Amino acid sequence: MSPRSQRMAARAVHPQQECDSSSSSSEDSATESSDAEAVKKARASFARPADWMIILGAVLAACAGIVNVGALLELRTVVSHMTGLTTNLGLRLEGVRIGMFSADGDHVNSILTGDSLHGHAGLAREAMLLILCFIFGAFLCGLVIPKNALHFGGKSFYGVALIGTSIFCTLCTILSFWHLRMPAACSAACASGMQNAMCTMHLGAVVRTTHVTGTATDIGSTLGRATMIVVRAACERRRRSYLENVELEVDLKKLTVLLIIFTSFFVGCFLGALTHSHLGAWTFVVPAIATGLMGVLYTCFRTKMKQQIKRMQVRQLEAEIEEVAEMVQRARSRSQHSTTARVGSPPHQEPSTGDFDVQMEHALEVLQDLQATIRDIYDDDDNDTQRDKHDARGGRDDCHSVASDGTGQSNAPLRITGTARA
Repeated sequence: MSPRSQRMAARAVHPQQECDSSSSSSEDSATESSDAEAVKKARASFARPADWMIILGAVLAACAGIVNVGALLELRTVVSHMTGLTTNLGLRLEGVRIGMFSADGDHVNSILTGDSLHGHAGLAREAMLLILCFIFGAFLCGLVIPKNALHFGGKSFYGVALIGTSIFCTLCTILSFWHLRMPAACSAACASGMQNAMCTMHLGAVVRTTHVTGTATDIGSTLGRATMIVVRAACERRRRSYLENVELEVDLKKLTVLLIIFTSFFVGCFLGALTHSHLGAWTFVVPAIATGLMGVLYTCFRTKMKQQIKRMQVRQLEAEIEEVAEMVQRARSRSQHSTTARVGSPPHQEPSTGDFDVQMEHALEVLQDLQATIRDIYDDDDNDTQRDKHDARGGRDDCHSVASDGTGQSNAPLRITGTARA
């Protein structure tokens, strides 16, 4: 082949190679972008509560276990098992129908014929009352805590909800000693409903402290997903990808929280049975003291507890910022080293840096989120302080205006004050 033909062939081949290289680069970029988005969604699927929130949920789950066992042993009924109560209500209504409308000899094989019409009606009425009392307790919690998101240390009446739970448990104890079984059971159901709604608002829908059906379901499903990630990588004889490691990490964090709540409820049930063996109806005093003490502490020391928790959060966030900064530096150095090693290497031997880019991008996002969180924490403190000062100054101005002319009309010019976030 002549030199001219070789040049023409080279010009014909090089544009195709450049096109293939550009197409491959765009595909790699799209893959990395989708991986980064998937990692972001996986991390956002579950936010682990703070340690103090998990401790609070564990204590309240133990209290709920004590109330459940105490009601079952002392009052011969369940107070927080809404599934069982609803099932019993439907069953007893069928018994009422049989007793009222069925002719003699019908449904002779039904076990419901063992009870009389009066018995079925009484049990249906008890189930309905307990369901309504549980809903009423949750309704009261919704009145005093209007927000679903936790705003610890704010003006929401978390302390009132805890004290209300304590009052219902104390009332249950008193009514039990007076041998008023159903009023005592209704009081315990109100306490359970109020506590369950409060913890749902505190810890998110993943945590319910007065029953463990949903918790057990989440434990099984989360464990199944985590096992599938490990088994899939093992069957394919490969290392887990960065996205799979992130998903596994999130599932393990969620599983830890769920197991803590489940175990706390189980321990509370055992302690409730143990306490009832020695104290009888006084068993309900134990959760009453626990919830009442937490409510009083929150009400009296809300501001100090808020400041202390925020200091702990700031220290933890600063440590995480340093860790993320080191992660970014290592990823950047490794990426630069890979880029240097790629120069002069054949195209098929170029090292892949997709995981490093995803990690570095995620680290930068986390770093920015942490910085924004710290800024919000300090801004909230400044706003609370300025709001308190403004309220106090407004009260003094009102008193001064009333005293100025005795009519509440102030002769001073109107001043509009406000606060602005940095």
